Amino acid sequence: MLGDTNVSTFFPQPAAKVTSMINPPERVERCARILSSLGLAVLGMGLDLCTPAGAQTPAVSVGQLLRMSGPELDALYRQGSVAGIPPGRVRGTAILAPGTRRNEAMARGTRLVWQGKVFDPAESSAVNRFFGLPIVRAQVYQEQSWLDGAPTLVLDYSRTSRIYAQNRDEIRQIAPGLLLGLMYARTTPQPTLRMYFVLEVQP
Repeated sequence: MLGDTNVSTFFPQPAAKVTSMINPPERVERCARILSSLGLAVLGMGLDLCTPAGAQTPAVSVGQLLRMSGPELDALYRQGSVAGIPPGRVRGTAILAPGTRRNEAMARGTRLVWQGKVFDPAESSAVNRFFGLPIVRAQVYQEQSWLDGAPTLVLDYSRTSRIYAQNRDEIRQIAPGLLLGLMYARTTPQPTLRMYFVLEVQP
């Protein structure tokens, strides 16, 4: 499990427009990492600075997410959009140790325990699948993110689960069919970020 990280509300300042001479597509990711180290967004405006005019921004994959650090995942999440409640089963991947070599192995191992969620848009609810069984249920609604204060889709366990009552998930869409999630603990004086996770909408 990822060590507790205190979370503070942060609103990134607009990045200054610069001229990029980078043309090869394989250098886009490298440019994005440089921008991230400077405090600029890795998606949206950030990748626009790295991608030549007329080129298509490469899609984000689960494998790429598993190789990102915590700050990179935060920046990616900030650039995401509010997702509607996805219908039915979505595949889940836990990101327990972002930025470390063991992260991918831990994600594979965790999938034996947690496989994702099943959403019910009609009931505005979702249930987690542990060991293949629906166990932990949540209420689903739109609210402000605890990371940046912008709208996000929240999974609230406070009234639906004794085990998970102190936890709160929030998710945003970062690519078609791909959702990035943050799991918080309801600690004081401020919430604590416990882990990241990815949800893949099944075709």
